[in-house]
Amino acid sequence: RVRDYFIQTNLRGIAMHIRAEHGREGTGVEVVLPTPLDAPHCIHGPALLFERFAKGDDEHRKFFACSAYRNRKDCSLYVLLDKSWSESKLKERIAIFQEERKKQKWYISNEKRSVHVQNIRTSTNTKFCKSCSCFILEPDEPGLHTGHAIVVTNYKSVTKPSSLLSALISNEGNAQYLFSEETTSFITDIISKKRFSHLLCLGTPRIHEIFSASKKPKSLLLDLDDRYAQFYAPTHFQHYNMLTNFFFEKDGERYFELYLKKCKRLAIILDPPFGALARVVAANIEHLKKSITRLQLDIEVCIYWIFPYFLSKHVNEVAPSLKMCHYVVEYENHPVFKKGNSTKSPVRIYTSQLLNEIPLPEEGYKFCRNCEAWVPKEVTHCDKCERCPPINRATKHCVKCERCVRKHYVHCLVCEGCRPDTHHCKVPSTCHRCQQPGHKRRYCPLVTGGTLVIPEGAAQRSTKPYFTLSNEEEKKQLRQERKRKIKEGKRLLAKKVKV
Repeated sequence: RVRDYFIQTNLRGIAMHIRAEHGREGTGVEVVLPTPLDAPHCIHGPALLFERFAKGDDEHRKFFACSAYRNRKDCSLYVLLDKSWSESKLKERIAIFQEERKKQKWYISNEKRSVHVQNIRTSTNTKFCKSCSCFILEPDEPGLHTGHAIVVTNYKSVTKPSSLLSALISNEGNAQYLFSEETTSFITDIISKKRFSHLLCLGTPRIHEIFSASKKPKSLLLDLDDRYAQFYAPTHFQHYNMLTNFFFEKDGERYFELYLKKCKRLAIILDPPFGALARVVAANIEHLKKSITRLQLDIEVCIYWIFPYFLSKHVNEVAPSLKMCHYVVEYENHPVFKKGNSTKSPVRIYTSQLLNEIPLPEEGYKFCRNCEAWVPKEVTHCDKCERCPPINRATKHCVKCERCVRKHYVHCLVCEGCRPDTHHCKVPSTCHRCQQPGHKRRYCPLVTGGTLVIPEGAAQRSTKPYFTLSNEEEKKQLRQERKRKIKEGKRLLAKKVKV
């Protein structure tokens, strides 16, 4: 149900811009890192560079697209690499986007924010328009908000902006899902017990709200949602894109460096959209660490990365030092991953902290002496995997897949993996470059210069012979049947929502 949910919400494949490539069989998109310094900009910051490739085609088209929004309807930026912008055009576009940002009703520059925040926190009759997501400060301004949802704020509500702002819950954009009270309490307890001097919150406003008023750890929120600039001084919030490591304000990076210079023990907690590629997120974490090295600072850093367990192989590939904590992260406003839902949340915490130092509630968890970590009670330790499986349900070990799967799954020779016994087989694929099984395109000898280079922890395809379908008519029927089932699933979901 979890995987079907992502398909039905256009997060097919859990990868950026890959949805636009499903029209042609044997095509795909990969992100190219590092991003060029002269990359085009949109209102969401610098673009990411992608490479579109097709099976058996040596010519691959590279293009720039928005880093934050995966749907071209939300952000239409699309620039081919060979038609990249000139330096003068890039400066002109950046200036235009900066002016567009300043036209927002809630925009406040870093120079004026400290005084503004002090005024709204000490005032007792300041009004806030929830419809426009901004404060009403001018005497003649209330007339512009006729019929809007207006509330009178106090110190408590101003220090908790998530209670005033409407969450931006588009799965293909901000994906602004807020932690539930239990999850917020659990994470804050972990951070408090470790006695960090500073806390860097990337896309986690609920955690920042708890620590923003405390002296230790001193918290800084970096978020793509610039509406939070109304509530925090520049030393506590900066408008930031975590996928491109971009500060929107000219002096934003300077405030960040001043923050780092005061750090001794730093905790970084990030909750990126599930559609964000793990490679891109990990590259940004490394960039933040390089900033510490560049400033010649001696800081102890601990990472807390919130991500689904079924993307663990991607996290292990790009950040092998992070281990998965089995705590089930739940959200307050997510349609599926919230408390009381029949579908348990697949979201977990990947951390560099020792797992035996993170005790989980005894109500739904137990301590595994083999793993030296807390795990869900329904999970059984697997001696063959030498770990407890991340799936929060009863499992069995598949010898052919060499991993633990759900008990009702069966091994499919066509798909070369364990699937539900009622699943529809897909047409298996090979490397898009050399047409051979056993590896992905990015590790192909033709790409790496003649040698098969697969990093430790990277997912490698099976080298067993593929069961291919020689009849083109059978392939066409399989594709049509797969599309029909997806369409039928969407129809049933829409019917259920209406009921």
